Amino acid sequence: MSNGLTPRPSHRKKLEGVESPLVTAKRMKPVLSLTSSDSDEGMERSLVSVTLPPPKTFHDMVHQNIELPYICYKIINTPQFSRLRNLKQLGVCYFVYPSASHNRFEHCIGTAYLAGKYCRTLQRNQPELLIDTNDILCLEIAGLCHDIGHGPFSHLWENFMERCALFGNKYSHEEISIQMFDFMIEDNKLWELFELSGLDQQDIIFIKEAIFGRPLPGYTKLIGREPQKYFLYQIISNDETKIDVDKFDYLLRDSKQLNITVAFEYERVMENTRVVLVEEEGESKWKLAYRQKIFENLEDLFRGRYRMHQAVYQHRVDRIVEEMVIDALVAAEPYFQVSANDGTMYKLSTAYNDPSAFMKLTDLLMEYILNWGCGGLEAAFIFNRIQRRDLYQYFGYLKELPKDEGWNKLVKNYPKLVLIHTNFNYGKGRENPLSFALFFDKSQPKETYRVKCSAPPA
Repeated sequence: MSNGLTPRPSHRKKLEGVESPLVTAKRMKPVLSLTSSDSDEGMERSLVSVTLPPPKTFHDMVHQNIELPYICYKIINTPQFSRLRNLKQLGVCYFVYPSASHNRFEHCIGTAYLAGKYCRTLQRNQPELLIDTNDILCLEIAGLCHDIGHGPFSHLWENFMERCALFGNKYSHEEISIQMFDFMIEDNKLWELFELSGLDQQDIIFIKEAIFGRPLPGYTKLIGREPQKYFLYQIISNDETKIDVDKFDYLLRDSKQLNITVAFEYERVMENTRVVLVEEEGESKWKLAYRQKIFENLEDLFRGRYRMHQAVYQHRVDRIVEEMVIDALVAAEPYFQVSANDGTMYKLSTAYNDPSAFMKLTDLLMEYILNWGCGGLEAAFIFNRIQRRDLYQYFGYLKELPKDEGWNKLVKNYPKLVLIHTNFNYGKGRENPLSFALFFDKSQPKETYRVKCSAPPA
């Protein structure tokens, strides 16, 4: 096991021929400061050592006092990250739950903290994994920046973009997060700080891959870390099992903010996780596996997610307000314009083309359209209805969509009748994510198996 986990010598080699804009990292400039003194023989130069300030402490509602590296502190204080203060974590849910007023700003800080904590736990329990400080720092930065590409009203914005028929189902806030990450580094001249923190070009690529959750566009495999460290990609966004620190933080934070009990202990998961070597489809991969005794705790994680979708995320009034906001944004599309740094003007649906324009879009859009006349009369009228709680009328709930002639006639006669689809699951459609997770017993930690789990309630 230990021999297989030894990193290859090429771990830090520079990547040549990288062309994708989502992958290319600007070559970092030298940052060693120099002092000079005149002498008879000419100029003599000596290097000056640079020491970064110590980590910064944040007091968090969920995790109490947490520490993050100085580079994270500097990222937090950029305009691109500070924008998250004006993006509600739960979109328009505060129209149903008044206390659902927390923002993506604090969620991203919490995710960064949990990413670092998970890595350090694995590092302590399995030193043979050779997890280094750069691995930990990269995941802390990725956790911090994983949501900086969200649009106004969070996931509602993605539905608005689909309504505009620009992306279909391919719109991804993770991809915009990568673009915003590049812009943040360039706009705030953070390259020197990244290099002072010991990060190089390959680390930047790894951060982007961890944010994206899969190979970057134009690539078929992950290239930021060698295969022996594949498990690092499962910490922030785990597409295979849906067990990741992003979910840990938002479920705990949302439930605490709304005073809804979610019985889940993330510390038990971290302490009972091991990295194991598995053979799948002729390929060797080092993946996260979980001790069998925490199976019920992991079930609580997904039951909690299911409950939050039923009671909060897809509450019928929340979905009605979402539909009204999307209608208002579509109505504002021909009128609302946002400027980029170079003076180019964009519509709401095209601002993503320039991060300097996109970063100006926040939940304050409602105020701009309602009070400043930026989006036309129809959009202002709809937002005014929302403020006065004059919402679209709710008619009822259908478990299955009728296919008879009477239903078709009803839809034809009432063109303003809207069907809002709700879908409750554990995050993997009709499949249970735990069926894809690896488990082990204490007596045989290197022998893993899977447990066939029942599908989530319909």
